[in-house]
Amino acid sequence: MTEKSNYRYLFIINPVAGIGGKKYFPEMIMRVFGEMDVIVETCFTTGRGDASRLVRENWERFDVFVAVGGDGTVNEVISAVAGTEKLFALIPAGSGNALGRELGLSMWPARALKEMVASHLRIIDTGKVNGRRFVNVCGVGFDAHIAGRFAKSKLRGPLPYVAHVLRDFMAYQPHWYRITIDEKTFRRKAFVVTVANTSQFGNNAYIAPRAKIDDALLDICILKPFPVGVAPDLALRLFNGQLDRSKYCEYHQGKEILIEGETLGYQVDGEPIINNQPLQLSVDGKSLNILVPGSIRKVAGLSFAG
Repeated sequence: MTEKSNYRYLFIINPVAGIGGKKYFPEMIMRVFGEMDVIVETCFTTGRGDASRLVRENWERFDVFVAVGGDGTVNEVISAVAGTEKLFALIPAGSGNALGRELGLSMWPARALKEMVASHLRIIDTGKVNGRRFVNVCGVGFDAHIAGRFAKSKLRGPLPYVAHVLRDFMAYQPHWYRITIDEKTFRRKAFVVTVANTSQFGNNAYIAPRAKIDDALLDICILKPFPVGVAPDLALRLFNGQLDRSKYCEYHQGKEILIEGETLGYQVDGEPIINNQPLQLSVDGKSLNILVPGSIRKVAGLSFAG
């Protein structure tokens, strides 16, 4: 791999992720990186699948592929980069920003850019589900249902997402699943079954509080049917990292997971997938080279902390 001072960066920008307004991002990127001895280029995606395609088409020209967008953009870029010697980096600019929050990145793009300059290498796990790569979470049940609703919405950001949750919560019916974790099989009726590599859905909603991104394990959170009156307590636990302490949450860890059932549409890093086949999930340990914030440095006259 090229020495850090000679890294070649391709910033892949999703202009419609989050609340949009990213036409000035190339100028901001060049303002931070312009005085450094590195090659930097920017490009915009135009639709689903574009981020992965841009990585493939520019594979030999760059060392670091930077996703500027939300969890969907991140998923596309890591799907093309994971398992190779290439480096991944991230500027959180979406609705949930699960990976960015997990890694402690700034949610302010300009500051996240400055942090990237002082970054260091970390090697993390990724997951796989039916041949698809994921870095955050994969789930069936209510979260997959809401992901499908949100994908069809023209409004982005956390508030429209919450609106979908509130609208559909009362009407949603839990389903039965047959779950196998490292050859141990059991049946559960569940509101949500989430298989997590990171601890959260995004927006600091901790669905799998014990998850570690580099322990070569996947965390499985099964949220069992619960009385409506318990919902506020579960929501509070979700955001304070204590969901696993609820009697309605069953928690496991494993390396190989199989989920079977009649309703198997799922979400992977927030993207809804239409599906009627069993979900085969596994962890791919230490499979992604990622740049994360480093120590305090001065770059191009800018002083900042990683």
